[in-house]
Amino acid sequence: MKALKLALLGAIVAIPATVTAPAHATPVRPHQVSAEALQRAAEQCAAGEICFWRDRDYQGEPWRWMPSNGYRDMPPYLHDHVYSFYANVRGCFIDYDPREFRAVNIGDYARAYDTNFGTRIDAVAVHSAC
Repeated sequence: MKALKLALLGAIVAIPATVTAPAHATPVRPHQVSAEALQRAAEQCAAGEICFWRDRDYQGEPWRWMPSNGYRDMPPYLHDHVYSFYANVRGCFIDYDPREFRAVNIGDYARAYDTNFGTRIDAVAVHSAC
């Protein structure tokens, strides 16, 4: 049994610790992807707007809301499917059932909001509604 353990240990040690990427590959780090996605969101969302995306990482065409729009139900394709958002104005996210409100402030954002309240958003309103 001891010989078998030593043989297995020897086989494990023989496995290379790292895998070398091809010389032409450029490593991409998660924080780099996040920074690029956030920059893309900032460029798409004007001052005084909250922008909502159906996809993570601010992909696709955003739906825009401004306080002058007042209370708005989310469009059908975003109802319970806000997977990223970027806020350049204060607002209030609303879930109907159970009734719950989330205050949003200038500078708030989420690139993967489907792991949070994004799967529950039914409407958006002015900040004072929260």
